[in-house]
Amino acid sequence: MGYHSLSECAMTAAERLEEAGRIVNMIESTASAYDRLTPKEQSFIESMKSSCSVKQLFWLRDIKDRVL
Repeated sequence: MGYHSLSECAMTAAERLEEAGRIVNMIESTASAYDRLTPKEQSFIESMKSSCSVKQLFWLRDIKDRVL
């Protein structure tokens, strides 16, 4: 995983949640991608449906880049 400066994200909470939703849908719709996730990552993906901090969004992007 790469390092991301948290100050680089100027998105609102609603925008972060919207992007997280798109990424979660991409990962969940690709069975082979979802199956490659660890149990901790799968749980994390499920939790991204209700809220998403800047740090969580960056981790979600890293997961997407790795499995898709």
